[in-house]
Amino acid sequence: MEETPNFSNPSFTKQFVQNTQDAKTLLQKEIDVLHSEQNLLQTRLRIMSDFINDIPSSDPQYSMILLSIQMDQIELDELNARETLLSDRLNS
Repeated sequence: MEETPNFSNPSFTKQFVQNTQDAKTLLQKEIDVLHSEQNLLQTRLRIMSDFINDIPSSDPQYSMILLSIQMDQIELDELNARETLLSDRLNS
């Protein structure tokens, strides 16, 4: 699996931004950022899904966690749709 870049590192971020020469490079970098966000969301979804399976549905936190999982899935779906659009633009 591809390692997620550390965008919180200021020197990495500066280099990442400054090494953009054209529109294709910018599109590819935006796709790279989307992949990082998708990886984080997928990890959070996996952790929350595991956690919700370990608590009873009568637990007060259960519905909040379930709602959080649903919201994360919506966000992940939106990121996937955005990636598809960017990939189409990059390949055209």
